[in-house]
Amino acid sequence: MSDRLYFAVEPASAPITEPVTKMGGQPVWVEEPQWPLSSSEKTPMTFIGQIKFPYGMVYLFITNATEYVDNAWEAEFGENAVIVQPGGRLPIFEIIRDRFSENPRPSLIEPLAVTAQPTGPTISADHQVWGTPEDTDSRQFIGGDPEWMQAPQVPIAGYRFLAQLDSHRLPFPINFGDGGIGYIFLSPDLKEGRFLFQNS
Repeated sequence: MSDRLYFAVEPASAPITEPVTKMGGQPVWVEEPQWPLSSSEKTPMTFIGQIKFPYGMVYLFITNATEYVDNAWEAEFGENAVIVQPGGRLPIFEIIRDRFSENPRPSLIEPLAVTAQPTGPTISADHQVWGTPEDTDSRQFIGGDPEWMQAPQVPIAGYRFLAQLDSHRLPFPINFGDGGIGYIFLSPDLKEGRFLFQNS
């Protein structure tokens, strides 16, 4: 728990154009833009924010992030995306179809589709991120171990927790379900990411 960097999110007075941790606005790409497309709708996802880590930048996107979207909470259904730069890999999702059926179809292997557009839909105007080390009751932090709302759900064996976002502490609407929390993970080699959310 001591490794957690608790943080708050507040509106910025101007657009943030430096490669720093922030929410909303437009991505500050450190390589060529890689704007992800929704698996179901084939339209650009909504940009949520970017988190700087020692080896680069992580960008989080969710399909229609203020609305209910089937399977947006899942790490492998192509309705959210974590982009890692520089030198990251685009995820290849293993989409499990008809999982609750007696006769499920084979999993669908689907690479994440991206476009080279530098800007697109965003969750809000730019918001800056402030460290709040004294706020140890917060469920919004970078590093340490995740604080799960439900059973632990590491998306892929060996993936490392990076950060979690609390919908109650974000100053803009976002659909993580009923009072939900979103979790960002990185692969062991820090080249690929996954996201999921849980709610109460």
